[in-house]
Amino acid sequence: MTIKKRLFISNILMIVVPFIVSLVTVAFCIFILDLISHGALIELIKEEREIAAIQKAGRETQLAFLSTFMFICFSAIMFFTNLFLTRFVFRRIKQPLDILSNGVKNISEGNLEYRIDYSESNEFQPICAAFNNMAERLQDSLTEVQKNEQSKKELIAGISHDLRSPLTSIQAFVEGLLDGIADTPESQKEYLQIIKQKTEDINNMVSQLFYYSKMEMGNYPTNPEILNIADEIKDFVFASQEEYKAKGLSIEIKNLPPDKQIYADPLQLRSIFANILGNSAKYKVKDTVKTSVSCKIENEAIKIYFEDDGPGVPDDALLKMFDIFYRNDLSRNNPNQGSGLGLAIVSKAIKRMNGRIYAENIKTGGLRIVIEIPEMKEAHLNEESSDN
Repeated sequence: MTIKKRLFISNILMIVVPFIVSLVTVAFCIFILDLISHGALIELIKEEREIAAIQKAGRETQLAFLSTFMFICFSAIMFFTNLFLTRFVFRRIKQPLDILSNGVKNISEGNLEYRIDYSESNEFQPICAAFNNMAERLQDSLTEVQKNEQSKKELIAGISHDLRSPLTSIQAFVEGLLDGIADTPESQKEYLQIIKQKTEDINNMVSQLFYYSKMEMGNYPTNPEILNIADEIKDFVFASQEEYKAKGLSIEIKNLPPDKQIYADPLQLRSIFANILGNSAKYKVKDTVKTSVSCKIENEAIKIYFEDDGPGVPDDALLKMFDIFYRNDLSRNNPNQGSGLGLAIVSKAIKRMNGRIYAENIKTGGLRIVIEIPEMKEAHLNEESSDN
């Protein structure tokens, strides 16, 4: 029963109960007084005049007595009825207030896992449900903050480590040039080539970090347009397959659906393809790795599959692959495997396309990376045309 109904019933009972009890009491008193006045007194008084006077005096006495008695009874009944009903209603209010107060105390002490168990169907039920929802949101926010703090620590550690390696190499080769260790034009040129390569590595990592930071802040400019996904994949593979072949990566295209459209930035889309295929090339353990690119339409989304026959990754690393600065090489001893920014950038870019990306190991060996991007339907195409 809701508190509103309890208060309504209490107000009614506060009037009805005293009235009924007072009415019954007065009726009982009248009955007793009538017996006394019409019984013993009438028998003792014989004369009619005396009887009339006594009856009149008795009625006046009865009226005064009954009025006083009724006032006293009604006041007493009102007091005790109000006291009982107030306690009855207050107890129903105090209990959920105590529950909420205890919940607030637990949350303020840092126990964000605390939840209120309240099953009564009254005005406090939605409040308790809102409290539990608030506690859940606070817990999620704290988890997100802790995750971000950990990511910042890993970011700083990753930057420090990955910058130290090429900077150390540059310093060593510069000192070699200054100390005259490279005493021939050929060796000097070799040293300078290595310094140039290490400088390019640093510049590339800083550029990727800047790119990721801009995307994280949401102010990196994009120029999306309607793209034919099959044409985009074919054009990219045709333009870059020789470059990847030199890195030991052969690319095969299969099962591309015709005339399927997506809405994306073409430069970002090619950067996504390059990062994924480059990842396969970096982590290969044999001379040549075979990679296939295919598409599938499912639930109004275009799924793009990148599959290779490389070493794959541990199952516990599948969900971490797209975290910033994550590398399967946890010791980060192999600088040739990059900084760990590439797939994090890919994940951010795909989210901005309202898509998602995930990885899974292939049972026969190798890694499969799946990109899901919403398909542009005919209605969307007409909207874009009208807007233009």
